[in-house]
Amino acid sequence: MLSRVTNSVTACLLLAVRLMSGKIEGPEVLQLGAVSVPSGLSNDLIYASTSSASHSTSVLAFFGGDVQDYPENMLAHRDNKHYVEWSLTSVAALLATKFPTHHIFVVKPNRMERKTFSCFDNFVESNSVGAPTHQPGTAATTHLAFLISEGLKKVQFRKGYHLPEETDDGILPHPHLQSNEEQDLQQCTKETSTCFQQNSDANSSDESNVEINDITLIGFSKGCVVLNQLITEFHSMTTVKKLEDQVHKNFISKIHNMYWLDGGHAGGSKTWITAPAILKSLAALKHINIFIHVTPYQVRDEQRPWIRKECKAFYDILRRAGAKVNYSLHFEDEPASLILHFRILNKFI
Repeated sequence: MLSRVTNSVTACLLLAVRLMSGKIEGPEVLQLGAVSVPSGLSNDLIYASTSSASHSTSVLAFFGGDVQDYPENMLAHRDNKHYVEWSLTSVAALLATKFPTHHIFVVKPNRMERKTFSCFDNFVESNSVGAPTHQPGTAATTHLAFLISEGLKKVQFRKGYHLPEETDDGILPHPHLQSNEEQDLQQCTKETSTCFQQNSDANSSDESNVEINDITLIGFSKGCVVLNQLITEFHSMTTVKKLEDQVHKNFISKIHNMYWLDGGHAGGSKTWITAPAILKSLAALKHINIFIHVTPYQVRDEQRPWIRKECKAFYDILRRAGAKVNYSLHFEDEPASLILHFRILNKFI
């Protein structure tokens, strides 16, 4: 089965390359819409890449914060329109310039309360304003692995095979009117999806459908709750043997960089993970580089002093445990502001 999946995907990718025309000038941004995984859950994905990423095996997944949405939604909001420079699509393009050899996926939260509060329910249980309740398990890791794999396949399909336009009577053109390569790619995609579903049912490989060798994860503001849930699950898999399997181990082994960018949420605590056991498990994953970037907006907020204390504990425990961790405070001589909070997206690398 695995051989069939690999051969099918390889054929799909070769067909996609042949069907692509021209070179990409600057970041190419695609709104992929809802991308579903075998569990039935889905998240909207925004994809971006430069021409340097065309044959890359590196993927970056970004989880944004409150306010961030599609630009048209932000512009229609009285307050959020002031931050449209950092809409999800703009951030996708920005990250593509910072990580030009990566396939960029911006993961839209499945719920936006009051058109403002990002709630990543598909990754971590969240309340009405997106504050999380972290639980052990494997659900977030599994969802992310499938989401990346399905997202890559959807990108390949969108870029390499263009769906025929409807005729005047709303009926798609007859398949015989499609080119042979288009028909082959359509069939190839169907076969890959079928194999992928069969593999998932058999608890076999998932992300192996598309060759991925390097994964970077970035959480910004509220989006850091996803990274916090992931590392909670990494610890679960090392301590509860029945949760550990080769699929999850393979996926985690490909994560080489994790960025926490000015993490924060509306809960009264637990903005940063401070449990020593969880952080020691993370530190033991020597292939993961950990980057902490913060601004006075979060770590010098006197109304939320726990953020500063938790951030310090997060860094100190990881450092003492031997993790490869870096800490940076940006705009330290400037007054805290929401604008500077967003500007960390421009400055962190």
